[in-house]
Amino acid sequence: MTPHTITELYAYAADGGVDIFDGRGTSTAASILKRSDHISTALRDIGVRPGDRVATWLENSNAYLSLHAACARLGAILVAINTRFGAAEIADITARSGAKVLAVNGDLSELTNIDPNDLSNLTHLITVGICTHMPAWPKVTMRTFEDISSAPSTGIDDGGPADHSNIFTTSGTTSAPKFAVHSQGAITGHAIDVARFLDMTARGSVNLQLLPFCGVFGFVQVMATLAAQATLVMPAGFRVINALDLGTRYNVTHMFITDDMLHRMLEESIDDQPFPMLRSCMYAAFNTWLHDLPARAEARGIPVQGAFGMSEVFAIFAGRPLAAPASERHRPGGTLVSTTAAVRTRDPETGVILAHGEIGELEFRGPFIMTGYFGSAAATRDTFTADGFLRSGDLGYTEPDHSFTYLQRMTDTLRLGGFLVAPSEIEGTV
Repeated sequence: MTPHTITELYAYAADGGVDIFDGRGTSTAASILKRSDHISTALRDIGVRPGDRVATWLENSNAYLSLHAACARLGAILVAINTRFGAAEIADITARSGAKVLAVNGDLSELTNIDPNDLSNLTHLITVGICTHMPAWPKVTMRTFEDISSAPSTGIDDGGPADHSNIFTTSGTTSAPKFAVHSQGAITGHAIDVARFLDMTARGSVNLQLLPFCGVFGFVQVMATLAAQATLVMPAGFRVINALDLGTRYNVTHMFITDDMLHRMLEESIDDQPFPMLRSCMYAAFNTWLHDLPARAEARGIPVQGAFGMSEVFAIFAGRPLAAPASERHRPGGTLVSTTAAVRTRDPETGVILAHGEIGELEFRGPFIMTGYFGSAAATRDTFTADGFLRSGDLGYTEPDHSFTYLQRMTDTLRLGGFLVAPSEIEGTV
């Protein structure tokens, strides 16, 4: 069976006997799927309908996955809010998305700083686990996750491949974050492609989930793990010693990670090979001072693979093949994961499409990119070209065999003497 909806993806993982460890014990994809049926009944009873938004400010957990699957059954949209965000960002995303429900856990002191009048569409607050510093929002009904999990089972699944399923916020460096919205079919299709590309379907594959679901990097990892019918190990948060212990205890074969996280683990580990069974490490570089990290990781048996992603096209839109030489594998960008995707570069001033190796703005087209920006038709029109390519706002160049190299954001460049120049290049000469 090839899954085409979120419910079908969880059912496929359940059929494969997928085990999920979330730091509180071992669960299964089958139990998550079953619980999602009960939760969807409760959400329907409180007024959640197809297309409605349910916002989450949650750490990684089986409860998070159950809520995601429940929303998909209803054709509702899960809005991911970064767990590091404070009151202003939580209020902004919840309000602009028009979320009816907000699911939260942990210390809720940030919520007490939000004026409930700013959340005019919010009707219910769902608390997961033990929560402290509960906000006093008189017009919002409080429910516990345990309560909604005990609703009757109906077996109803109204979600379809074309239904919107998830919203991820963009970086919003120059304005309020936009809401990139993805369909159920795009999520499942991309998950299948990533699982194939990274050979997650091989017997004995175990994914160590250290990144949060609220970002596309972490979200794609968990969806691909389900599509691969592989084991998922996902602590609630990232702690160096715990991550190292889980890696050896569960014989982890796949890991998605940021450069600062990898650096901390290499610094802390006393083992020559911290992850002896690791076959693939998808790697995102954000810190220029860690330029030597890939080489240090390779020397200790960690096969680093550069990748590319953004909220609009998902994480691992492209990645460096493991078979490539180490010097090539470390570069951001890579081969397009979808066999039907396309990439090109365009001169930002002349609009001319460029040849391989010529630097310009990267543009992408593919079957599994976002359908648009939720609530902003104008921004959606501005982002797509007339022939359906997405303008990334990123600088790079294309390579043969459906590959490309990412260099940096376009906003971080200057044009001098007809050439695109990064400010860091200028700083290095003065």
